[in-house]
Amino acid sequence: MIRSLSMELRVVDPKTLLDNPENPRTSAPNIEADRRLAHNIKVVGLLQAPLVRELPDGQLMIVAGHRRRRACVLAKMREMHVIVTSADEKLDGLAAGSENIIREAMTQSEQWRFVDKARREKSYTDTQIARALMVTPAYLKRLSLLAGLHDPILHAIDLGRGPGFNDLKIIAAAPVEEQRAAWAEIFEGAVEDDADPAEYCLNAEDPEDVVPWRDLARFLKQARYMAVDARFDDATAKACGVAWAEDLFGEGGKDNRFTEDGSAYAAAQEQWLTEYLPKGGVRMEVGEYEQAATPDGYLRVSHWMEAEETDVMGYYLNPNTLKIDEIPLRPKGEDEQGAATLPRSIAPASVAPPKERAAISGTGLAMLGQIQTQALHAALDAVVEDVDPWDLVAALLLALGGQNVTVHTPEREHYGEMNRRETALATLFPEGVLIRDPALLRQEAVAVLKTVANCTVSRHSGSGVMAQLMGLLFDADAHIPNLAFDEFLKCFSKPGIMEAGAALKLLPRNTGKEMRTAIMAHVGSEGRWVPTQAGFGPAAGNWKEKLAAMISRDEKMASLRADNNGEVDEVYSDIPGAMDDNATDGADAGEGTDLEGQDYETVALKDVLLEKAGEVLVSDDADPDARATAKAHLDSHLEVVLIAA
Repeated sequence: MIRSLSMELRVVDPKTLLDNPENPRTSAPNIEADRRLAHNIKVVGLLQAPLVRELPDGQLMIVAGHRRRRACVLAKMREMHVIVTSADEKLDGLAAGSENIIREAMTQSEQWRFVDKARREKSYTDTQIARALMVTPAYLKRLSLLAGLHDPILHAIDLGRGPGFNDLKIIAAAPVEEQRAAWAEIFEGAVEDDADPAEYCLNAEDPEDVVPWRDLARFLKQARYMAVDARFDDATAKACGVAWAEDLFGEGGKDNRFTEDGSAYAAAQEQWLTEYLPKGGVRMEVGEYEQAATPDGYLRVSHWMEAEETDVMGYYLNPNTLKIDEIPLRPKGEDEQGAATLPRSIAPASVAPPKERAAISGTGLAMLGQIQTQALHAALDAVVEDVDPWDLVAALLLALGGQNVTVHTPEREHYGEMNRRETALATLFPEGVLIRDPALLRQEAVAVLKTVANCTVSRHSGSGVMAQLMGLLFDADAHIPNLAFDEFLKCFSKPGIMEAGAALKLLPRNTGKEMRTAIMAHVGSEGRWVPTQAGFGPAAGNWKEKLAAMISRDEKMASLRADNNGEVDEVYSDIPGAMDDNATDGADAGEGTDLEGQDYETVALKDVLLEKAGEVLVSDDADPDARATAKAHLDSHLEVVLIAA
């Protein structure tokens, strides 16, 4: 028997509707998006009524439509339509979740077709359409460019691989037949023998299947490139396919030849830069924002600088005009330390040079710390059943040496509860005698290690190089996941991401974003890429540096003790029990302290310091009372605090 479901349409005050505590969308609402929807509702009305359920007390609770209700409230609507459902209450969560997940935004081509139809069939003005869609007139203008595009170009735009706005304007201005011919020439080698390259559509599954939009726009651009601006000769022009035409209306007595084939003209200019660059000239590449990038080791010579003999000329192909522009350059000088110096025509200033940006930002290092911690813990889990006991002892020693470990102040997960170390001890020594179960010992030791050892970037809570060495010990590198994802790659500086791409033998890219895309495409979703900085390999070198610093520090401290220990020990010998390491332990601690609560070591050290200070302040032939007065003054102003190691 099939049970019919009833639906009832009601008009209610939107403020009376109750939120559903099981609403799957838990993120904070986007206020700006809600306001846009509210304006849209004011213009075209509420297109779809929210789905609600009537509770036993008569109140209505939203099943799907929380954002629509918020927008109606923002629109100051006192009434709105709702649909009261009688469907099984168990399906409420499924309905709410599916409504949010399956919703998909219209593609740009679909938006354009809608706008075009609204203009032609409904006679709506651009102002009405912009208000209804909550978009700007500039966005509508950009959508209108899609009206004159070849279909495969629209498909590329819908895939998110479309051209920039400037290239889009050039392409859309060309007749569709010319777009089709240019498209066929670009993808002639990408189709089967019997397929039409003019109808080739990009492969949605292949992120590297992209369009050279700049070349396509240059091919279609209705511009004249003059022979007078060309650096190449006739032989190069012929080799690159440049066919000159004569401007019959040009100025007399001048070279009025031109070509509209931008691709051939650019190829000829590139060949001149490669093969015929003047002696001493420096080729400059195009950097970000299509500007010339200053080569390494050179400075640009500004108009206010005086010319020098070492100045050279830089040449680069302007991608907008296809002219070869010239920019004066000056080699950077080097001082005795090899550091770059200012040109001689610039007065030196006492300004520190800009700090070179690190390959990975602080955000990236923090992310790496979390990733490495997970990898280290996974490596520990992997050996928990058969770890070598001596490796485990070494790891525990490493953990105790971590900069985040303070043995006398153990941390607890919750106030009043035992921490993991205390829990492990309670498990292994329940009656005060060790349970000699190898599996249990390994399990608890690894559990303690995981609570202590971490690779986070923090001066206070991170374990430092000790955790890195532990990662080497247990091969944590094998547990680091693929790091070729956008969020992490964005943490690289441009030189850093270029260096990472070069390590993968990728061709240079103009921007860091292009290189990030190339790295992700090269590695793929199934691949794995871990840069050197992200692994545990550098830990050995870092430890050697740290160890050398520790040894050097200890040698200096030993030298200082050798100069002063004799005097301190002499003072200690006059104080009963002062040289006894256990003088302040347990219940006998009071026997080793003075009435003010200071231990003998502090008193003795203070006396030595006061005596030394008195000798410095008062000459040897001074009155004994003067020495006593100076010592008394220092005694009232000097406090000695010993910090236990």
